[in-house]
Amino acid sequence: MRGSTRWSPFDDFFTFQREVDRLFNQFWNDLPTRTAATSPGSFQVNTTDEGWRIDVPLPGVDPKHVSLEAAGTTLTIRVAEPSADGKDKFTQFEQSVSVPQFLDLDKLTASHQHGMLRLSLPLKESVKPRRIPIDSEQKQLTTA
Repeated sequence: MRGSTRWSPFDDFFTFQREVDRLFNQFWNDLPTRTAATSPGSFQVNTTDEGWRIDVPLPGVDPKHVSLEAAGTTLTIRVAEPSADGKDKFTQFEQSVSVPQFLDLDKLTASHQHGMLRLSLPLKESVKPRRIPIDSEQKQLTTA
């Protein structure tokens, strides 16, 4: 008995194309994904009892080319670094962050060490937990 299907070079071509697509997709899906902490322009936020600490990776960036601006509840980090060849080209980067109102932008401190920009944002005094003393009046009974 003879088969009812005929050989077609187009079928082989499309089968080959589907196989290449499958291998390509499998290759990219099997690569480890980059985490947010290692992707450019990302930052890591850690909270403490005193406020927030924000770490911004800036590898290879001279801290004198970094500027911080605070306006309202927005903190902007700008990097404008001249290119290595000395021409008028700049490497530019800008990241703006909306800061919650319970953090005190007026007391923001920044440090740079080993390619990591560390920002410390303390809590406002009005939102920090405070201990309230309780007065206890003990009446003394006097005997007459």
